Amino acid sequence: MRLFIAIDVPGEIRERLGAMQDELRQASSSARWTTAESLHVTLKFIGEISETRCQEVDTALVGLAWKPLSVSVRGVGFFPGTGSPRVLWAGLECPTMVGLAGEIDSRLERAGFDKDGRAFRAHLTLARTKDNRLESSLVKAAAQFADTEFGKFTADRVYLYQSTLKPGGPVYTRLKEYPL
Repeated sequence: MRLFIAIDVPGEIRERLGAMQDELRQASSSARWTTAESLHVTLKFIGEISETRCQEVDTALVGLAWKPLSVSVRGVGFFPGTGSPRVLWAGLECPTMVGLAGEIDSRLERAGFDKDGRAFRAHLTLARTKDNRLESSLVKAAAQFADTEFGKFTADRVYLYQSTLKPGGPVYTRLKEYPL
């Protein structure tokens, strides 16, 4: 089982982001676009584990105590930057999300899972490259959305998802829900 922990994004925000993706599609032939329906905020990628370990994840997350998060989806950018872009993302403004991701990481580390090696950066992945970098034409086209407000929402739960890789892209199945 390939697992991750995430926050869902409301439909109206996914629709706004999807409309922007549609507008930007023509600017890149190398991008693999995330479908608007599957947009989510990954708090922790766990990776491939057994069903037994899946139960250990659930046990580690039961009783997660955190206040609901106020999230603003605003602007776009690129990882690692515009000089050699590999990922197009939408920005998230929510200072307390870093703490929640850290708490989840700590709980899973105590359960025997690897700690994340990089600092958490809240974002929504909109596209990634099939090649070694996205075209400068996409960087230029995306600049018009640098300060766009896509919406705000309250996240009051996180989910454990299974990711099944298929030729047409990953399929996400919600396995568990953890209220905040």
